[in-house]
Amino acid sequence: MNAVFDYLIIGAGAAGSVLANRLSADPRVSVALLEAGDDVVAHGVPPDVQSVFPLSAFNPRYMWPDTRVHWRTAQDSPAVPLQQGRNVGGSSSIMGMWALRGMPGDYDEWRDRGAEGWGWDNVLSWFRKLEHDIDFDGPMHGNDGPVPIRRERAADWQPLARAVAAAAGAAGFAQIDDMNAEFSDGHCSLPISRFETSRASAGLCYLDDATRRRTNLTILSHTEVRRLLVEGAQVVGALVLRDDGSLLPIRARHTIVTAGALRTPALLLRSGIGPGDALQALDIPVVADLRGVGRNLQNHPILYTAALLRPAGRDAPGLRPAGSTFIRWSSGIESCTSGDLGLYVRSYLSWHALGRRLASLAPVLMRPLSRGTVTLDPANPDTASRIEFNFLADDRDATRLAQGFDLTCSLFDAPEVKAICHPPFVLEDAQRLMRFNQLSRVNGMRARVAAAWMDIDPRGGLRALQRYARLTPLAPLRQDREALMSHIRNTVTGTGHVCGTCSMGKASDPFAVTDANGAVYKIGGLHVADASVMPVVPAGNTHIPTIMVAEKLAASIMNTVPRRKTG
Repeated sequence: MNAVFDYLIIGAGAAGSVLANRLSADPRVSVALLEAGDDVVAHGVPPDVQSVFPLSAFNPRYMWPDTRVHWRTAQDSPAVPLQQGRNVGGSSSIMGMWALRGMPGDYDEWRDRGAEGWGWDNVLSWFRKLEHDIDFDGPMHGNDGPVPIRRERAADWQPLARAVAAAAGAAGFAQIDDMNAEFSDGHCSLPISRFETSRASAGLCYLDDATRRRTNLTILSHTEVRRLLVEGAQVVGALVLRDDGSLLPIRARHTIVTAGALRTPALLLRSGIGPGDALQALDIPVVADLRGVGRNLQNHPILYTAALLRPAGRDAPGLRPAGSTFIRWSSGIESCTSGDLGLYVRSYLSWHALGRRLASLAPVLMRPLSRGTVTLDPANPDTASRIEFNFLADDRDATRLAQGFDLTCSLFDAPEVKAICHPPFVLEDAQRLMRFNQLSRVNGMRARVAAAWMDIDPRGGLRALQRYARLTPLAPLRQDREALMSHIRNTVTGTGHVCGTCSMGKASDPFAVTDANGAVYKIGGLHVADASVMPVVPAGNTHIPTIMVAEKLAASIMNTVPRRKTG
């Protein structure tokens, strides 16, 4: 490929889709968008991607096959798979599309940590720009952006959602109509980024037909970037691996990395941008000595509790969003922010018959204090990473998850919930059950048999399920605090809300990787413009904040990166 693009965007997930749309809107520049996976919607949207459930979460075709993470460290937790999208649209093609912005204080903290211009008053206009909120308008919302956002009406809630709402109200939680504009503790109907009957991934919203027809935009799928091309102190493109096994250089005047908070830092490290001593130990020539690359890794730790639903508690037939309601509250622990805890309510855990018979109340730590790392695997630094979230390294994180467990138990105790749920339990090794969730006739048949057994004999059916996973009743953990804390440390897992590994900050901050415009320090021609730049994980789902970041940085890049002279 002999062309030299004005902008080379690496990674076609949520952030990359936004950048490709906004930058190619200027017909004077040429833009290339690279994606390692398939362009799954190039010739029509597959039914599982279109599904609001989403069924696509069970299709390995759309995911990186080799993403494995340690929820704590490599010394005290095994490497387990983590779903990461590998397609045009990225993880926004496979996730649940929940659309909580987070709290204003999250973004004020970004500003206070050195990301100048990223306080709540600065980012609100960019949240408004991206959205078309179906339910609300006014100064907190936008109504003409590319991303539709809607909430399930209370009249359409399924039995578990109605029961938990009643129990939450009895426990003192206020009903919050719009949790993206009202920031107190309470219960809400989750905002979801979707069309009325189908998903609204970033790939669909930003890489629509009109955008794809632009002659100055080139989308290259099945193109995996191996490393950045560097000449002197300037990034000049990328070396890519094509499906036929060939290596091809693609040159650009400016390169923007949007490969996600796990793969962006790994790409920088393989290109010699990162902690100099660590790179030298792997015999990687140091291009820019930046201590913060791969540091500050964050995610939302979560516990999964479940219960078998009685017939009166089961969802009506048909596809619907995976979750509809949520509780947010403040732990009150010293030095912890407000809204630092949440709880997801779900009564439709998988696509098959058994998934419709299980309920989940999942407490989640929205503002963790522990930090992890992304480093290159010393055994195979060219292609493998070591991802250690280091969950619960700060004792306050475990304490707050225990508080979340206590609320979960009290909700299961509520008469409205107890009336539709059998005794709850903890699914300790849910990962072993994941193989039964892949879409197939065989798994569908297995699930129908298991569901029929549980309908006839709930206790016996659950005992049979223990052949594949450990089901621990909640009652013993409630009675033994030491056992509970041990359980939390041994079973904590994470969401897909990964961020922070190339954090924005001031040049004087030794761990800052980019400035407030996403420009990487100590090297020219390079920006990072995805969730990697977030200094602190927001107390919400990171999909919408990532789009906001990409919108704001796209405008900044257009205003600060010199264009070629034309005419």
